[in-house]
Amino acid sequence: MPSMSPVDRAFFLLETEQRPMNVGLLVVLTPPGNPRRGRPSDVIVRRMLRCPVGPPFSYRLAPGAWPALVAGPAVDPAEQLFRHDLPAGSDLPALFARLCEIHSRRLDRARPLWEMHVFDGLAGRRVALYFKTHHGLLDGLGFLEVIRATVSHDPGQATPQAIWRGLPDTSSDRSRPPAAPLAGWLPAGLGLLRAGVETGRTATDFARLLWHLGRRDLGLGRGLSTPFVSTPDVLKAPPTPHRVLGHCALPLERVKTLASRGEAKVNDVVLATLDLALSRYLDERGLHADRPLVADVPVALHDAGESGNRISILQVPMGRPGGTPAQRLDDIVRETRVLKEEVRTISAQALFLYSIVEHAIASAIETFNLGELPMLANAVISNPAGLEGRVYFNGVPVELALPVSVVAHHQVLNITVSNYRGHLDVTFIALREAIPDVQALADATVVALGDLERSLSRRSKAARERKRKPARRKSTRSQARAGTRASPPTLH
Repeated sequence: MPSMSPVDRAFFLLETEQRPMNVGLLVVLTPPGNPRRGRPSDVIVRRMLRCPVGPPFSYRLAPGAWPALVAGPAVDPAEQLFRHDLPAGSDLPALFARLCEIHSRRLDRARPLWEMHVFDGLAGRRVALYFKTHHGLLDGLGFLEVIRATVSHDPGQATPQAIWRGLPDTSSDRSRPPAAPLAGWLPAGLGLLRAGVETGRTATDFARLLWHLGRRDLGLGRGLSTPFVSTPDVLKAPPTPHRVLGHCALPLERVKTLASRGEAKVNDVVLATLDLALSRYLDERGLHADRPLVADVPVALHDAGESGNRISILQVPMGRPGGTPAQRLDDIVRETRVLKEEVRTISAQALFLYSIVEHAIASAIETFNLGELPMLANAVISNPAGLEGRVYFNGVPVELALPVSVVAHHQVLNITVSNYRGHLDVTFIALREAIPDVQALADATVVALGDLERSLSRRSKAARERKRKPARRKSTRSQARAGTRASPPTLH
């Protein structure tokens, strides 16, 4: 039986009609030739349908209340592929609107947990592919592995490809449960002892994590931000299945330059830029946060085994209200360093447990209509990396590749960052009732990057001037003293 992590199961257990746990990838392809007949996507569809379905997309959900994956009968990909004709000459916003309708529908748990949607009708005869699956099957890093195995840097690559082929090298990957180091001869009693020790270590680390939370609140030391308690009461709305999508692109080299200038990481600069954009968006609508906004940030866990979702979702406070963009970046750098320290010192299983507990509480708040209680976080912000260089899908150039993610319980906004061809693509998906003009938030992000750039430049200029001024003062005083000694007394 395919293995599942606790986070995998949580995505199934916490799913509702208003909170579908679907993740997906939107790929826009440049015109695949100029066929005289048929739709531009015909050749691509024929090539994809020649590919078999592999793990984890060949798995099905077993009947019963407790989520478990089973290897079912062979899947016919043609039954999972759907074609759509947009009005001729449609733009990306029209595609986004249609995609949101599809993305917000729960997958049928009696069928394979994925769908492929193919769109024709985009301006310039471009073709769009949208692959949708359940977050309980794999995380963003696993999805990225699938995509990297599907695309090629060689436009002449002859082997047909499809995302549903799944994870590469399934004989040794995490589609199988990890083998114990001494499996095959370890005595059963010793195995039970090992399980007990691991359980005890998880409990100890979990208690230590909770103590770090309280220690921070009491002002006695550092630790993660306390969920629910420290989150400003903004960006709230009742749960609905309606979604809206926005997108912008930030030049990667420009972001790297700002990271170097601000002694930060690229992810810090991205968080600061999004923090500034969110603050601008809220201010323009008369919504003001009296405390730093809080981001729910998925963090990869390197000792979490090789099965399914290998992430914990932790909270990161962002910039201080009223601070300059440069100061807000400093705040974020300090908070992300604390987060990294916690992740290094707390076991993966304890972080798994913490993530499940806090999001189960958020789910309960929403389920029991307790919207007046504090929020877990103001938005989910994740960065699962991206693709290097120009890539091709079945010989056709990939123009755009955007991840489409989950809007978590008791939240209204998810922001996912990926990189491709020298740009950071920022995808915003939100509850329509909360942020109907989500593209305005995407546009504000581009403006915010410029604000941060100018703020860091002003600070660097001020620092240079401070270094020069003492030297000039000393020189002036020395000249004055020298002048006093050299001047003869003045007679009146």
